[in-house]
Amino acid sequence: MLLKDMLGRSVKFYPDKTAIAFEGSRHTYQEFNKRVNRLANALINLGVKEGDRVPVLQDNCHQYIELYFAIPKIGAVIVPLNYRLGTRELLHILNDIEPEVMFVGKDFLNVTDSIKPELKKSIRKYICIEGPHEGMESYENLLGDSSETEVDCKVSEDDVAFQIYTSGTTGKPKGAMLTHRNVVSNTITATLERKRFEPDIYLGVVPVFHVAVENILQMLYVGGTVILLKQFDPKTVLEMIERKKVTYVTLVPAMINFLLDYPDIDKYDLSSLSLLFYGASPMPVDRLKKAMAVFKCDFMQTFGQTEASPMISILRPDDHIPDGSEEEVKRLASCGRRAFNVEVKIVDEDDNKVAAGEVGEILAKGHNVMKGYWNMPEETAKTLRNGWLHTGDMGRMDDEGYIYIVDRKKDMIISGGENIYPKEIEEVLYTHPSILEAAVIGVPDEKWGEAVKAVVVLKEGEKVTEDEIIEFCKKNLAGYKKPKSVNFIDTLPRTPSGKVLKPELREKYWKRYGRKV
Repeated sequence: MLLKDMLGRSVKFYPDKTAIAFEGSRHTYQEFNKRVNRLANALINLGVKEGDRVPVLQDNCHQYIELYFAIPKIGAVIVPLNYRLGTRELLHILNDIEPEVMFVGKDFLNVTDSIKPELKKSIRKYICIEGPHEGMESYENLLGDSSETEVDCKVSEDDVAFQIYTSGTTGKPKGAMLTHRNVVSNTITATLERKRFEPDIYLGVVPVFHVAVENILQMLYVGGTVILLKQFDPKTVLEMIERKKVTYVTLVPAMINFLLDYPDIDKYDLSSLSLLFYGASPMPVDRLKKAMAVFKCDFMQTFGQTEASPMISILRPDDHIPDGSEEEVKRLASCGRRAFNVEVKIVDEDDNKVAAGEVGEILAKGHNVMKGYWNMPEETAKTLRNGWLHTGDMGRMDDEGYIYIVDRKKDMIISGGENIYPKEIEEVLYTHPSILEAAVIGVPDEKWGEAVKAVVVLKEGEKVTEDEIIEFCKKNLAGYKKPKSVNFIDTLPRTPSGKVLKPELREKYWKRYGRKV
């Protein structure tokens, strides 16, 4: 099955039902599919070929979802760009894929213009998604001049459909190549896990440049209606749930926290909501219990990675028992059991399976696991060795198969649903003239899940403030990667071999959460 087949199912069964609504626009499945076809034909007319990478720099909008279907439909690959990245990071990705055509939203035109001189290969065609712009063609004009007939392109399940970039420990993003088989497999898994085959009204809040766009694809597969928001805003989310009778929403814990802390939340009728799907970062059990009491609906959590399209394990609604036995409440801190059609095991450093309760690296296998990293054969071989996805996350599995993440092998920080790697920040800190040593860790944060903390040792005789260091990082990194706080110490704790003991730095912050560090 291909991506186009998922959409085709709903076009056949629900042609006149609303597929997607965004701000002032609304399209039925039949209308949406015609727009996808126009876009696919327009891409062919522009000379986009099989295997070409087509980047998109834009925030949430219905056109973005059209691009997710149209680009793979002709055998090309959509490359959604994280609009929160700095120009240096965006430039690296564009030079890595060397695109000929790029789609840009009006809010990102200045960013695009600023990196044009440094592109390794000039992009010959820019399309402005939200109207005309000098030197660019309008998205709607592009569709208006194109045919709505189905394209005739030979595409296989093993062809790459999405290339989604993840941050790397070296500071260079890695392009995870997800095939049609990967994406469809994950969509079917998500449908089975939800055990809900009737159409939902889904509120799309999470940025669609994330692999979390899979939730939208799943809704369009089963004939649901997607109400898409440009960006997250607590008041707007609550209003939409009440006014549109939303039944299903996906949120990262940081978003849930913002909603729980919204002063007027009790004034909204949220009774239509039947499922809240969450994941991407740690959520303290007490906050989870409060959320369940406020929203009064089923909760489901996923643990996954972009490389797995992304589902690996699921904490199902039946596992969310806030007032159950000690064992049942304890499970709220887990990330559930392996998802349908996904194999999971915990292994030691030699990839040998460890006993129940022992800590090791979490490995996954299934049709959802990526094809590999773009232009990175060594990283691909390392990550997919022996046929298993090596997640880099450390965890343990109990006798019942519940998985508990106890640490991140690569020290990754997840703040507000964004993956942040400390080494990239540390490299910036080491360029500061007053800093001798630096280590970056994630610490608990009620709103963001985790926050970035820098621990630094100053050179003898040097003086610098916390605010000065944060501002220095802000100038050299994407805003969400800069430290939220800075601690000054005399020396970093290290192992005999010289490695910084980050668990020791993290311990006092995570101790109250019951997390091993």
